[in-house]
Amino acid sequence: MLRWITLARSWRPLVRIGIATIAVAVTTGLQLPVEVNFPGQPFLLYFVAVVASASVLGRTAGFVAVAETTIASLLFYDPAYSLKVTHTVDLLAIEIYAIVAALSVEAFCRLVDSALAEKSAAISARMEAEARLADREVQLGLTRNSEARFRATFDHAAVGIAHVAPDGRWLRVNGTLCRILGYRVDELLTKSFQDVTYPDDLAADLAKVELIREGKIDSYDAEARYLRKDGAIIWGRKTVGCVRKGDKSIDYFVSVIEDISSRKQAEKELRENEERFRSSLLHSPLPISLFDEREQILAISQSWLEQSGYSREELPRLEDWTIRAYGERSGEELERLRQMTIISTEPEARSAELMIHTKDGRERFWSFVFSPLAIQSDGRRLFVCVAQDVTDQKAHEEQIHLLMSEINHRAKNMLSLVQAIARQTAAREPEDFIERFTERIQALAANQDLLVRNEWQGVDVEDLVRAQLAHFADLVGSRIAVHGPKLHLNAAAAQAIGLALHELATNAGKYGALSVDAGRVDVGWRLDSDIYAMSWTERKGPPVSQPKRRGFGSTVVDSMVKQTVNGEVQLGYIPSGVVWNLTCPAANALERNALYKKSSTRAANPVLRQSPAPTVH
Repeated sequence: MLRWITLARSWRPLVRIGIATIAVAVTTGLQLPVEVNFPGQPFLLYFVAVVASASVLGRTAGFVAVAETTIASLLFYDPAYSLKVTHTVDLLAIEIYAIVAALSVEAFCRLVDSALAEKSAAISARMEAEARLADREVQLGLTRNSEARFRATFDHAAVGIAHVAPDGRWLRVNGTLCRILGYRVDELLTKSFQDVTYPDDLAADLAKVELIREGKIDSYDAEARYLRKDGAIIWGRKTVGCVRKGDKSIDYFVSVIEDISSRKQAEKELRENEERFRSSLLHSPLPISLFDEREQILAISQSWLEQSGYSREELPRLEDWTIRAYGERSGEELERLRQMTIISTEPEARSAELMIHTKDGRERFWSFVFSPLAIQSDGRRLFVCVAQDVTDQKAHEEQIHLLMSEINHRAKNMLSLVQAIARQTAAREPEDFIERFTERIQALAANQDLLVRNEWQGVDVEDLVRAQLAHFADLVGSRIAVHGPKLHLNAAAAQAIGLALHELATNAGKYGALSVDAGRVDVGWRLDSDIYAMSWTERKGPPVSQPKRRGFGSTVVDSMVKQTVNGEVQLGYIPSGVVWNLTCPAANALERNALYKKSSTRAANPVLRQSPAPTVH
C-alpha cells in the first residue's frame, strides 16, 4: 500500500488536486438528492473522501478536498441546493466539520508520512547494507585481483625482487632473482643477502641499510657484485626500500636487483677500447691529435710533440698550437681550421698542407687531414687530425723536378751531339757513312751506359777507357796498358773523352799499333794539383805521318775535347805511333761532389818521337 501512496504522491500537484476534486464530486453526487437522509449526511462521506485524498495524495490534495467538501455541504441545508444558510446552527456544524476535517488531514498525513519515512528508512538501510555488502565483495574481489596481479608481477618480473627480513634473511624471492643467483627458491630462502654479496661490497651495503634503519634515508640505489651458486661473480644494480610497522620499526625490506653484468662487461670493453685507442693515438708514428668543438686538445701523440718540439703542457687548446706553429699567421690559420672542422657540417675529411715552425726554430712542411668523429654520448663533437712531415718528400719531389729538367736538357744536348756526328760523318766520310756513324753512336752509347749506371754522378776513368777498348779487351794487360788513379769524369767530359778514345782505338786497330802483333798502346791519366792530364801513346806500330786532310776523327780527338773541358790537346805523329796528350783544369773534367784518392804513383809521359805515320781518320 505504501508503495502505491509513494507513487501517487510523486505525481504533479495539479493532477493530485484534480483527483481529490473528482473524489469530492463523486461523494457529493452519491448524497443527492437531499431528500434522502442517512446518518451523518453529508459530513460522513465527505470526511472519508477528505481522509482518503489526504492519505493517498498528500496534504495539498487533502486541504483542497476539505475546502471543496465544506462548500459543497451548503447544498444540503435550507434553502436546499443553495450556497446560503438560514440557520446559525447549520453554519456552526459546517465550521466544526471544516476544523475536524482539516485536523484529520494533518493527522493522517503525519501518520502516513511517518509510515513512509519508516519504510523509506528501512529501504535505505537495506539498500545501504546491500551496497556495503556489494562494496565489500567488490573490494574483496579487487583485493584478490590486486594480490593476484602483485603475485604475478612479483613472480614474473624481469628483475629480481625479494622481501628481506631486518636481519638480512630472504623472506620471499621471485624466480628471476633465483636465476640471477643460480639458486632454487628453497635454497635461497635458507640464506641471507650477506651470504650472496661480494665481501668487498658488503660493508658499503650494510652502511646504507643502517641509514634506512635509523630513518635518515627512505631508500637507496647501489651497484654491487654478487656471488652465484656456481662461484661466478656477477654485477647487479640494487634498489632497496622498506615497509615499516606502526611503531616505525622496519617490518621488512623490499629489494629489487637487476643483472647488469652484460652492461658492466660492455663498459669494461669500451674502457679497454678507449685505452687502446688512446694508447694507439699517443704512440702513433704519425703525429695525431684529438680535439672537440670547444677547441680543447683532448689527446696528442708523442710523435707530434717530438717532431714539433713542444710539450703537452704548451698545447692545451688549438689556439696555443696555431700561435706557436704559425706565428703571425696564427689568426688566419685558426679561422681556417675552424671553417674546415668545427663550423663545417660536411662529414668528409678535409686536408691541408702548411708550413709550421718547430720550437727550435726550424721550418717544416706538414700535411694535415682533419676528420669528424661520431657525436659522443654527452653531445660533444670530436675531431681527429692526422699530420705528416712531408718536408723531405717535398724536397725529393723538387729534386725529381730538377732531374727531369736536367734529363730534358741532357737529352737535347745528346740529340745535338748525334746530329753533329751525323752531319760531320756524312760531310767528310760519305763513302763509309753507315759503318763510321754506327761505330761512333755505339761509342756514345757506351758513355751513356756508364753515366746511367752511375746515376749521372760521373764516370770512372778506367771504366770509360775499358768500355771504349771493349773490342780489344783480350789485349788489355798484355799489349794495352791502362793505368792511373781512381778519378771520376763529369758527364760532359766523359762523353767527349769517350768519343776521342773510340777514334784513337779505331785508328790504332786499322792503321796504328794495334794493327800489328808487335804494337803496344799505353793509356794513362793523372791529377797534378788542379790539373787533370791524360795520354794515349802508341809504340812499335807501323810508321805514321801527318794526315794530308783533317777528317771528323781528328776533330773529335782534338777540337771537341778541347772545347768541352777548356783544355789543351797535343796530337803528335812520331815513327813509333800516334801520341795524344790532354791537359785541362780538373774542375772542368772531374766530378765536383765525389772524393777520390790520388794515386801514389804518377804515370810518366813517354818520349815523343817524330816519324811518318798514316792518316788518322
